[in-house]
Amino acid sequence: MQVYHVVKKELKELKSPYTFLDGDVYVVETDNILWVWIGKRSYADDKAVGAWAAKVIEEKNKKLEIKTIMQGDEPPEFLDIIEFEVKRGDTPGFLKHIDIKVKKDFRLLHIEQNEKGEVITKEIPIEYKLFESDDAFVLDFYDEIYIWIGKDCQVKEKYEAGKIARQLEVERKRIPIVYVIEEGDEPEGFRDMITKMAWRDAALELRNDDKKEDSSKKKKWWQFWK
Repeated sequence: MQVYHVVKKELKELKSPYTFLDGDVYVVETDNILWVWIGKRSYADDKAVGAWAAKVIEEKNKKLEIKTIMQGDEPPEFLDIIEFEVKRGDTPGFLKHIDIKVKKDFRLLHIEQNEKGEVITKEIPIEYKLFESDDAFVLDFYDEIYIWIGKDCQVKEKYEAGKIARQLEVERKRIPIVYVIEEGDEPEGFRDMITKMAWRDAALELRNDDKKEDSSKKKKWWQFWK
């Protein structure tokens, strides 16, 4: 049996005696089951990384069955294989330590259902003020995908958002971390992340405008012969 503590985007192996923090997520790997233990005070980013970690391990061993359990609802089968103590606390989640890389091609997809019942997906600027309660949004950060669900979002919109996330995973032939975030339950750091991305887009746009202006001022070789 191997026991892992999910810290940001890493799995840190633990040794006995085991202590679980109620704000974190842990993965327990046995011969045939992969248990994902979720503390009652864990954030959405912790849960998403836990699910991602389980899928990464499962890719190496397809025989493993993934079972997700919540603190306080552990089945006897789980309690029979491991003894652990639960303490109050948590470690910084992924969203609390954002490292934005300008070169990445990030984007925000807006998913809405029109009056005819058709679901329309379009790319929009990355700005938190554009998020609407009656729609769904997908933030594509390549290795991380964020699905934001508005409180008045329609079922078709939710389904389409999940479908887009699955398509991106297949296209890239890798396992991105997929965060599902509901309006009003955003984890700490989420809004700051969107703000940083808006600054990034503004900086890139300004840089591209400067390049165009510089290019227009340069004389072409044929202009000297006019």
